[in-house]
Amino acid sequence: MTEAKALPSGHIPFGGRMRRRMGWATRRALKVADIRSVLKRRRFVGLRNEFYDALWQGAARDIGAECSDVAGLKRITLDGYATFVSHSDLMLDDVVTTRVMAHKAVTYRLLSEKGVAVPDHCVFSLDQLGRARAFLARTPGPIVVKPATGTGGGHGVTTGIRTEGELLRAALHAASFNPELLAEPMLSGSCYRLLYLDGQLLDAVRRDPPAVCGDGTSSISALVAAENEKRLSQRPISALSPLMIDQDALRHLGAKGLKPSSVVPAGERIVVKRAVNENADRENHMVTPEVHPEIVAAGAALVTDLGVRFAGLDLIADDIAAPLSESGAQFHEVNVGPGIHHHYLVADRAGGTPVATRILQYLFENRQGVMKL
Repeated sequence: MTEAKALPSGHIPFGGRMRRRMGWATRRALKVADIRSVLKRRRFVGLRNEFYDALWQGAARDIGAECSDVAGLKRITLDGYATFVSHSDLMLDDVVTTRVMAHKAVTYRLLSEKGVAVPDHCVFSLDQLGRARAFLARTPGPIVVKPATGTGGGHGVTTGIRTEGELLRAALHAASFNPELLAEPMLSGSCYRLLYLDGQLLDAVRRDPPAVCGDGTSSISALVAAENEKRLSQRPISALSPLMIDQDALRHLGAKGLKPSSVVPAGERIVVKRAVNENADRENHMVTPEVHPEIVAAGAALVTDLGVRFAGLDLIADDIAAPLSESGAQFHEVNVGPGIHHHYLVADRAGGTPVATRILQYLFENRQGVMKL
């Protein structure tokens, strides 16, 4: 761990024995952290199953269908037809479509070929760090490094990278998830998830970064640990993933002059990291009525043209209510079988959209993604 902490914040000696020693020590330290993260996430598997079991059982009741467990799946039957679901996976999109959309660099290429504005980006590996260095040098603001494919939920993502030292740490962290990496500018604006089913917008949510509130005596790491225990024990469920102090959190806190050991004043809200995937219900907000029709239509055309039937379209925008050309919106990810829980674990649960119920209604009414018994 000592060598990992000793990485310079400026120039990196990318060649020679020093690079190999620093890379090996840092990678080992990050791998240990990743193993701990895996163990923490495993504690949430039962919570995720509990949430989705109740979700589909309730949605089935809403439409008068029967719901049962079959081979680790939920079988939902109605009027001589059946559909099978697994968490957010439906009987709609094929495996190849899922693989294509899961590759962020390929998605950007497809979007660019359609004339859709996508962030400037660089694909690289640990053996091609020169590409990432050049990208960092030509980018006016901070950048983001992430695995190009093979992950979800924000795993391996580091935001706010400004120096070569930070770039190396972020690349090593991301490479522990997948060897192909992606660098892109850190965009301003809020993060949004638009949920589409066969080109129809079901719901839209603004996803804010995860934060904790200080009590004047506890460190940030203690506040995060308490938050995770609350997520596991609290009902109704508020989140399906633990909040992790990873490279993104260390980078974000460090930029504010904070460490995990820093004590937060009572009542002060501290954003722990910029990646939004580990936030809780209080940080998700329903915005469907606010989304400008041009953005809705552009998103619908995009997922339809790409052949994604059940899609979670991620975009960053300064003003989601403005016309597309004025909103600053950039589409940056198309998720197949997107997490339905994002649309239930929201600050205003009473005003939430019954997404699962609407999905089942559509499937059975239109005989899509169902089998005849």
